[in-house]
Amino acid sequence: MDPRLLNEVRGFCLGLLRVVGERGEAVARAEGEGVYVDLRGEFRHLPTGDPLFRSALARVARLHLKSHHGQDVPVLVDINGEAVAHREELARRARELARQALAENRRIELAPMPPDDRRTVHLALADFPGVRTFSVGREQGRRVVIEPDVD
Repeated sequence: MDPRLLNEVRGFCLGLLRVVGERGEAVARAEGEGVYVDLRGEFRHLPTGDPLFRSALARVARLHLKSHHGQDVPVLVDINGEAVAHREELARRARELARQALAENRRIELAPMPPDDRRTVHLALADFPGVRTFSVGREQGRRVVIEPDVD
């Protein structure tokens, strides 16, 4: 990852914070093929617990990088590490449910969840021995199924 891209997205996010009257810091690092940016601070006006807000910020940051550097780079915006903590908890819960599916020899169907959360579950269990995962349902009703792998 080009360090200039990391500095650019960091500066862009700091500028957004200034525009909305917030003070904080932006920490950017390469994550896979994209950029992870964590906005840190005690924010008064940002809806910190809203994943749609973080997703919108990420889209704007991605458009900024594309227009200024000609590169379409995936961006994940986090606020005080909440998204990372959510992913870690979701992966932990998925492993727990996988153990349950094996112990009870049955399939477990999770509640509907957004695409990023489904992807987290699939990745968390990709190398989990003895289980397989797949998604069922449509649109907002799409969910992950965890079941023993009988092959």
